[in-house]
Amino acid sequence: MKILFFLGSPNPSPGAAWTRIEFFAKRLSEKGHAIEVLGSFSYKHFSDRSVRKQGNFNIFNLIFNIGLDHPLAFILNGIVSFVASALFLVSRKPHLAVVSVPPGDVGFGSLVACSLIRVKYVVDYRDEWEDYAISLSNSKIRKKFYHLIKRLSVNLYLKSQVVTVVTPNIIRSLRDRGVSNLMLVPNGADIKTFRPLANKKNDEVFKIIHSGGIGGFYRLDIAIRAIRKLREIGIKNIKLIIVGVGEIEKILSIAHELNIEEAVEYRGVIRDKKKLAELICEADVGLIPYDDNPLWKNSLPAKFFEYCACGIPVIATAYDDSLLAKLIREYEIGLVVPPIDDRKLAEAINKIYHSQEFRKLAGKRARNLVEKQFDRNKIAEEFTHFLEACYSDVN
Repeated sequence: MKILFFLGSPNPSPGAAWTRIEFFAKRLSEKGHAIEVLGSFSYKHFSDRSVRKQGNFNIFNLIFNIGLDHPLAFILNGIVSFVASALFLVSRKPHLAVVSVPPGDVGFGSLVACSLIRVKYVVDYRDEWEDYAISLSNSKIRKKFYHLIKRLSVNLYLKSQVVTVVTPNIIRSLRDRGVSNLMLVPNGADIKTFRPLANKKNDEVFKIIHSGGIGGFYRLDIAIRAIRKLREIGIKNIKLIIVGVGEIEKILSIAHELNIEEAVEYRGVIRDKKKLAELICEADVGLIPYDDNPLWKNSLPAKFFEYCACGIPVIATAYDDSLLAKLIREYEIGLVVPPIDDRKLAEAINKIYHSQEFRKLAGKRARNLVEKQFDRNKIAEEFTHFLEACYSDVN
């Protein structure tokens, strides 16, 4: 079977989207299926335009993306994506396409191409991207535009073989919009790679790790202010380890302004999953510093599963009724505090800092949770069987 994945980013990339798609692509290619991935590049990173082979599958970063958040940019990106996707579908002739969203503009164009050319397709819906675009809109025109896109998207979702969704909450949200062809395919962690160290180093420094996006809706500035509060009461052997891409200069500048730059360490982008897993395992707690956007009530970030798989507890800034908060509290694998509250975050860090026994037990429970419910190997196997069944139905 020939499967073409669409993911509107320069692939491979250090984000959760590529981690998810890469794992599926690898598993499918190992099963003997012909896999290709069509990605994008922007004017800011023209060098990302490339054709490469990774393992047993090909990656084509050939869809140009302006990389701006504006309705006109969305339209242009959508048109470019439609043309590139259509040409690829006609020339490569896949039996099945998998379109991953967000990003919405590139994904929307690819979905239209699949629909018009009548290629069977699956929508991999990872986040409520339409609502996020609406929440960021600062004018009535923008809001109306993205509301229109949200309505049009439903028609494209309904024409798909299925819409795979990462959390039960997002399934309910899509069902409320009239989408019925839904299937839960959660994120998770590769428990063979992300696993606790046999012998963890004894270190006098208490390490908090944040892996993933820097800035934006991940408020690391709040974490830095929380660490400042802890240092003011005499807890100085704390360090925030940051891994990923984003507004790192801004974060380091805040640490410098607060005179705690020695308490923040940036490790850059770590693409090697084994090295990332080792770094997470050396930490005492994993941080998920969400902002106060209510959309995150339905989300479970990829870092959550990786922290848990490595056997460390989690501190999250999240609403009490969020899916993330409910999991953390139900399975007793960490602490939850309100978003954008450096005082409460400092209190949570202080509590875990002083309770080695809690860290040990919470870490074991976290690992057990991922092994039972969020093993990416099992998830990929089930997804593979489903796509094979789709192919059988088509033929």
